[in-house]
Amino acid sequence: VLGGLGLGGAGLSSRGKAIFSLVYYLLMAAGSLGVLWWSIRPYKPIPKDMFRIKASGPGLLWGLGGYFVALPLMFGVALLNQKIWQGQGGSNPLLQTVLEEQDGVALLVFFATAAIAAPLFEEALFRGFLLPSLTRYLSTGWAIALSAFIFAAAHLSLSEVLPLTVLGAILGFVYTRSRNLLSPMVLHSAWNSATMLGLFILGG
Repeated sequence: VLGGLGLGGAGLSSRGKAIFSLVYYLLMAAGSLGVLWWSIRPYKPIPKDMFRIKASGPGLLWGLGGYFVALPLMFGVALLNQKIWQGQGGSNPLLQTVLEEQDGVALLVFFATAAIAAPLFEEALFRGFLLPSLTRYLSTGWAIALSAFIFAAAHLSLSEVLPLTVLGAILGFVYTRSRNLLSPMVLHSAWNSATMLGLFILGG
């Protein structure tokens, strides 16, 4: 099975690396959330403002609306960021290789990681836990700003700190207005999906 997925042999193919990245991300996410849950377990009941999620129409609308509002703002930030970094940085070499090889399985794995796994885990961590925790010590505005910067820094890409901080602030604002984790999850998923689709089209 591993060989069929491209995971066999001494080295990994681009497909194998994509699958490995997804598995690694899922394990890291599960481990992180597990440690977080174990850490806050003594403080049960969990505060009502943490991990608030509800399947609802308004929650979905906040997410979709936030996405369309974010588009022009993020476009402007992207242009500014390009001028600052002169178009350098921010690219994933493995993704570039997969795009060049046009491996459908690897592309699907990348899409699943970016559009499903990342929004679920990152929103639970940064908006579900970190942001509400910061509001206990800071005003809502400062809590959004700080959590957005930490969100950006966690991606370990210096050239992407500015756009990711702005995106994190938008996600935080949407969450504080909707009081529903579904909203930033939908926004985050829509943003990553559109970004990946754009790369797929350009790469094709």
